[in-house]
Amino acid sequence: MRWLKRKIRRWLDNHDDCESVVSTSSMHKLRRSNDLDADDGINMTVRYAVGGRIVSFRTYESKTDRHNYKLYVIPDDQDFERELGKIITLESMRY
Repeated sequence: MRWLKRKIRRWLDNHDDCESVVSTSSMHKLRRSNDLDADDGINMTVRYAVGGRIVSFRTYESKTDRHNYKLYVIPDDQDFERELGKIITLESMRY
């Protein structure tokens, strides 16, 4: 009967959506999600556009179960690193 339980356990482990790690000292399992977007943090994306760059921030609000988006445009004539630093500081102070 143990062989059947082991076979079922192996089959279930192979069909898991999450990465599983089994410790050698005990049969406890640690599971980590491979999805980076599952985090409740701030996600930032930089895209090139004609005349500058578009910086977008996405945050998740669990109270309302919604994603909030903020878009910023940094023109080519401005210092990108300095302006991006200002935007990141502003967004991090919000949350």
